[in-house]
Amino acid sequence: MSLYIALPILMLAAVVQSAWLERLTVMGGRPDLVLVLVVAWALIRGLDEGVLWGFVGGLCCDLLSGGPLGVWTTALTLAAFLAGQPWVHTLGPTSIRLALMAVVGTLAAHVVILGLLSLRGYPVSLHWALRTVIGPAALLNFILSPFAFRFLVWFHQRSLRQSRLGL
Repeated sequence: MSLYIALPILMLAAVVQSAWLERLTVMGGRPDLVLVLVVAWALIRGLDEGVLWGFVGGLCCDLLSGGPLGVWTTALTLAAFLAGQPWVHTLGPTSIRLALMAVVGTLAAHVVILGLLSLRGYPVSLHWALRTVIGPAALLNFILSPFAFRFLVWFHQRSLRQSRLGL
């Protein structure tokens, strides 16, 4: 898929995440729309495109976050790398894979973010973050993932039709 199509989707998702979803907290956690899109795309299109989406989506999040550059890029690229692995397809039906990778991707991405922030000198409490931020975020991403997945499957099928027609 062309990056010309992926870039607007990821940029819009990053803006929605930083402008609106940051205000939406449930039990202390917030949904990570870009992460969910990246994980879903890695499940749909595989490792290469998933990692590309993770890198681009991470850059978009980094530019809007106000934090150190590269933190979100590294975290989302790792989440896409995990979700795009061939062995993930042996985990069962798509709904099970999606649910597992939404949770695992959230946990991995947030632990990487905390680790990188800690290396940069920010005070980090992994236990507190797991209990009050990462756990609820994983639950929210789990709930959000089927909606993102359906949109991206529709988008994937549409792009395949257009490529067959030569558009």
